[in-house]
Amino acid sequence: MRTGAHGLREHGFAPVGLPPVPAAVTAGFRDHPYRTLRLRMSWTADDDWLFQYVPPSGAPGAPGPVRELADRRLAAGLGSLLRRTLSGPWLDVHADWLICLHRVRTVAPAGTSVRVELPEPPPPDCAFTLVAVVAREGDGSLRSRLYGPGGASAPLLEAAPRPGQGLLLDRRTVTDDLHELLAGPGGPVTQDLLSAHLAPAAGPVASALRVRPMLVRGPAGTLIHTRPSLR
Repeated sequence: MRTGAHGLREHGFAPVGLPPVPAAVTAGFRDHPYRTLRLRMSWTADDDWLFQYVPPSGAPGAPGPVRELADRRLAAGLGSLLRRTLSGPWLDVHADWLICLHRVRTVAPAGTSVRVELPEPPPPDCAFTLVAVVAREGDGSLRSRLYGPGGASAPLLEAAPRPGQGLLLDRRTVTDDLHELLAGPGGPVTQDLLSAHLAPAAGPVASALRVRPMLVRGPAGTLIHTRPSLR
């Protein structure tokens, strides 16, 4: 699988490569493999994405201080992982994005195939989805199939992402995606999958691009406000 996202606009999907996975993300799979996290992503005046943890708002069973601290640490690790994976000219830097993240651990017994069940479908306003294999133990592989509008019988793509690889999907083209974990005859296989749905954030734009101009030190220690550069 080649890496890069050059074909995203042309084909509706693109293979991507993951940077090194932070230890907090690996521990998150081990300790809470099915927990859902939300991040708000904003473009900053420093030409970079800012990731902010979005706590649950009055939801039943909302985490206490200890759990929230762990979630914030995990969110920081996920933010550093996504910063490079999602970077690309297709993403509107003038919009804030809400990212709904799921970590899914799947176990397939020897010689079987198990469908990877994502916790929830993409929201109606979802623009992009990232599905990436973080780690895998045992002799096995992932089979991913992407389908276009109308539920055509022939998939747009069949791929087998390995650990450190994933697929970035444009939801205007890819309307459905199916994933199966295939285990070899020698024993069971365990896989950690990361799923991220990107949708425009609701409410007024709070992007740091608009609220925090870049400061440049001028003559005699003065500060000059400049407009941030865009890619």
